[in-house]
Amino acid sequence: MTKLPPLCALLLLADTPAGSGAEFGGCIVYENEFQTLAGETLFYAVKPKSWFYIQGNNYKLYDRNKQLNELYIGDTNALYTFAKGQARQVADTARRPAPAVLTCLPTTATILGYRCHLLRLADGRISTLVFYAPELRVRVGAFSRCPSYGWYQLLQATDGALPLRTITIDTQHDVTATREAIAVTPMVLPTTDFTTTAPAR
Repeated sequence: MTKLPPLCALLLLADTPAGSGAEFGGCIVYENEFQTLAGETLFYAVKPKSWFYIQGNNYKLYDRNKQLNELYIGDTNALYTFAKGQARQVADTARRPAPAVLTCLPTTATILGYRCHLLRLADGRISTLVFYAPELRVRVGAFSRCPSYGWYQLLQATDGALPLRTITIDTQHDVTATREAIAVTPMVLPTTDFTTTAPAR
């Protein structure tokens, strides 16, 4: 898979009280599109999919080939990335990024039947629009030690709501990355699903 400059992958916000509603566990399938700022398609002729699974304090992400791309195991605070099927544990340096400038916008959108609100995060030359679904929420504190860059800060900003669409504009690298959910499937995932050898469902 073509390497991209750092992009904000999952960014969101919520507008309902913490702890309201059931905690989400399951899978969100996304389609991803990459373009130049002028609108020319990059990397893929067909929008590649990615599969994001989350349950409790664990998550994992599969790439377009349904190969593990990232895995976080909360009980041991272990974050893994994968290259050619080989797992590499990411060291927790305890370095946390400076918070991005956050702006709540009045626009709303309906995605897969979920009424989403809009947030803009600005971090230097990278600006990300996040359409988040307050109904799809995880526990923020479950990821307080996660070393994945920006993940915990993002959940803090959103009170745990998950995004259904993100549009990231990177002016330095002339890239616009759009990720939009095409399916949301609630499910109960056992801890055995969050191992370095677990296949995608």
